[in-house]
Amino acid sequence: MIDQNNKEPYINVWAGNFYKPAFDDEGFVQYSVKLAKRLGFNSFLLDAKAWEDFRDRYQGLEASQYLKMIEFTIKTLQEHGMSHEFLALYLNGDNLYPNIRFSPPIYGDSVVNPDGSNGKWYRYWSSKAQDSMMEHVQGLLTTYGENGTSVEVNGQIRKPICSMWDPIVAPSFDEEGIARYVDWLSGAYHDDIHAFNQKYGTSFTAFADLAPADYWYELAYRDEAMYTAEDVAGLAPKAVMWADNMKWRKEELCRYFESMQRRFKEWDESLYLCPNLAQWSYFLNIDGSLLSNVGFSDLWDTAMRGLDIYALAPYVDTAHFITVPVTPYGDADPYIVSCQHSMMRAMNDGRGFVGGIYWGRFLYNDIYATVTPCEIVGSIVASGAKGYTSYGMCGLDDGGVLHRMGEDFQDSLAAANQWAKRVIPMIQGNRRKDIALLFPSAMSTFEPMSVDGNKERRMDLLGWFKSCCDAGYSADIIDLVMIEKNYLDNYKVLIISANDCYLLEPNSEAEKRIRDWVHQGGILLHGPADKLVESALSIQGAAHELDCIQYGEGGLPQGSCFESFTGEEVHATYMKDQNGCVVSNPRGKGVVYSFGFYYGYSYSAKVAPHVPLEQKNNELYPIPMMKSDIAKDLIGRHLKPSCGFHQTNVETAVFDNGIVVVNHSSYPVLLKALVGQRHFQYPVNEDLLLPRTAVFIELFPAGQTS
Repeated sequence: MIDQNNKEPYINVWAGNFYKPAFDDEGFVQYSVKLAKRLGFNSFLLDAKAWEDFRDRYQGLEASQYLKMIEFTIKTLQEHGMSHEFLALYLNGDNLYPNIRFSPPIYGDSVVNPDGSNGKWYRYWSSKAQDSMMEHVQGLLTTYGENGTSVEVNGQIRKPICSMWDPIVAPSFDEEGIARYVDWLSGAYHDDIHAFNQKYGTSFTAFADLAPADYWYELAYRDEAMYTAEDVAGLAPKAVMWADNMKWRKEELCRYFESMQRRFKEWDESLYLCPNLAQWSYFLNIDGSLLSNVGFSDLWDTAMRGLDIYALAPYVDTAHFITVPVTPYGDADPYIVSCQHSMMRAMNDGRGFVGGIYWGRFLYNDIYATVTPCEIVGSIVASGAKGYTSYGMCGLDDGGVLHRMGEDFQDSLAAANQWAKRVIPMIQGNRRKDIALLFPSAMSTFEPMSVDGNKERRMDLLGWFKSCCDAGYSADIIDLVMIEKNYLDNYKVLIISANDCYLLEPNSEAEKRIRDWVHQGGILLHGPADKLVESALSIQGAAHELDCIQYGEGGLPQGSCFESFTGEEVHATYMKDQNGCVVSNPRGKGVVYSFGFYYGYSYSAKVAPHVPLEQKNNELYPIPMMKSDIAKDLIGRHLKPSCGFHQTNVETAVFDNGIVVVNHSSYPVLLKALVGQRHFQYPVNEDLLLPRTAVFIELFPAGQTS
């Protein structure tokens, strides 16, 4: 994805003019443009939501102060050899008026609250709302098209646009909105009111009898706590209702993006639709309850909005979101970025994609006090992304204060971006495929972090991913729909991480594909209480108490769910009763490895467990500190890593003509074992990779040795 203005890979940063000094200080705007260019960015993403002063300007009226500075920014960018594009549409229309922005938003058509008041939120499915969105985008690109960003994608010149930022569908409780949801609900239950009654514990005679408090969770359970993991396991009405609400949101959002894709392309087929589908990471985002004074922080958890980015991928030109290197617990972790870019790589399989990253002083934790821009950009490049966009410049309400970050941070970012612009064009082919890691779509879409045990189940995915990285394997995070489309044919190994919500959205076709793939020789690893594996392969564990394990030596697994399994081969046992903790069972030509504990969570857990008192002074270690790693040993029986060079906290990515190595550790890494031309971010000598930096090692052409 090459920016046509300077023939470099696309590296973009969001910039806002609504806060001072960018609001009215031309000197600051000139400074910020010069700074961005020094840092290696080649374009600005200007915040241009659908406010009334934009419409007035399209009609030839005088520019508001905000618009004056937008226009001055565009002029300044052009003077410095940079270009601009637009954040054109936003979540609910606007989150700034009247306190930060002084021009009202244009909704076109808004939802209605339960009390009959204006919800001040796009009615996403409304043609009137979509018409108003199109009018705004057309006005933007017609009025401010000169010096707009253009990129080469697959041999075509395209114009990137952030066609929506952080989309969330809201219900409407007027007559039309109620009828729309009830009609959807009726279709979801195949017009069978008895099936609905059975799920909801009700006795209605027709769907038409339903009132909002009968179907919308926040009205039905207004004064109650969120449902529990036990409710999920028992498919209690409370959990089912919440899941139905989120399914509706998910499907409405798909219909919206499908409609807007058609509208945009009919108006200008050269548009490159690059909406930011989540501002604060996806699935592995921070728990918003830690940020109670931040607007919409309760919606940072994407399970609160029914968002499935995999499902949206067909309706955009690149499925993309902003990653933040912070765990659900608020701890800085660069593997969040690597893991989430693996998701994006899978979402965009078969086409180039744009990465995304947050630059700034994060609201909960100063993440870049420990994580460096160099290693983060290294992970983005290692993912196979063709460029990236970022947040942000002068976003004072949520830490997007790139212009105030320290000199060390800025130097690291400048070095990282210049390196990325050098090596992205060098890299040939796609990243090698080793292991498929199944994304827990149902849990991601339906289960908020407030549900007991949810965070550890999310971290189970991250732990499995990091374990693969540490062992030299490339892991692609795919979803069940991709399995329906036979994506498993590209892999020898499938890992299924924790997903307690599978029965809220079962997929019989994917079950069949998994079953057939294993019987044909596939290797599957899974954890406890896995209903997908139980349904597809008839493998079920028995509940077990928390216990230490024996695998060559004593180990300390962690988590809230433990099971024992019977198997043809027992690889690890629980200490108290010698029951199978990790076992294997053949299925046709393939093998299923059953883990009785959350291996991924145990591998990535924040707190190291204490040796239980009943073990007295026995020698036992946390899972990642055991001499032999059982998951790596079992996978190694069937699959060699794509990269023979690997170690803990070092990420590798193998391409057709070279290897990207990212050192996420605090210690130097020696590269003597690797042959090829080194392209360092910070060169010291030929064999030393500094802590928290990256290198691309280009393989020598045939016959060349130096």
